Amino acid sequence: MLTITHLTAGYGKLQILNDINMHVPRGQFAGMIGPNGSGKSTLIKTIFGLTTLIGGQINLDERDISRVPTEQLGHHRLAYVPQTRNVFTPLSVQENLQLALRRQSNEHVKQRLADAYALFPILQQRQQQRAGLLSGGERQMLAIAMAWLSHPQLMLLDEPSAGLSPLFVSEVFRKLRQLCEHGLTLLVVEQNARSLLRACDYAYVLREGQISLHNTAAALLQDEATVKTYLSM
Repeated sequence: MLTITHLTAGYGKLQILNDINMHVPRGQFAGMIGPNGSGKSTLIKTIFGLTTLIGGQINLDERDISRVPTEQLGHHRLAYVPQTRNVFTPLSVQENLQLALRRQSNEHVKQRLADAYALFPILQQRQQQRAGLLSGGERQMLAIAMAWLSHPQLMLLDEPSAGLSPLFVSEVFRKLRQLCEHGLTLLVVEQNARSLLRACDYAYVLREGQISLHNTAAALLQDEATVKTYLSM
């Protein structure tokens, strides 16, 4: 699904990532953990064309998307949920969802809205409420639902649990696990390493712009050095 080869990237002349190599198979829930400033968010922003690509290649479903403009990546069925500013706060929940479906036929919109409300029941309860008045967890659910409605094959998420209560952290990761089980491929950057590793299949550890370790989530949870370094914070 996603293959990154010798990726070097940053912001202008400032290099953040150095020689990143990774592969996310179709249907996998992959995670990215590491200390603050290690380049985790820069990596998924680079995949979505939001940084300066210095070298290397990004392939999605065997197509090179390294130089594809951000506004065209939706045509490659790639979705990105940023950490903040990920919904339209003046609009209602339903208006946000309808906006995500703006390029689809009216008949299809009706069915997709029904599917979204079935998958995210809290949004059906809040459908007429302004998105800006939702709780942090509800807003994150809305952002994920909007990305899902674009029918991606791969969804990138930047710290989806940031600022959420423990209850909503668990619910967000449970929902992401459910989406993966329905066939969606996920790459999630997260500071809450323990919660992410409990939910994902495979994880990469980023340190100082390079991948220092990668393994199954279960193996990383059982590795004493990983636990001490990344999970005891």
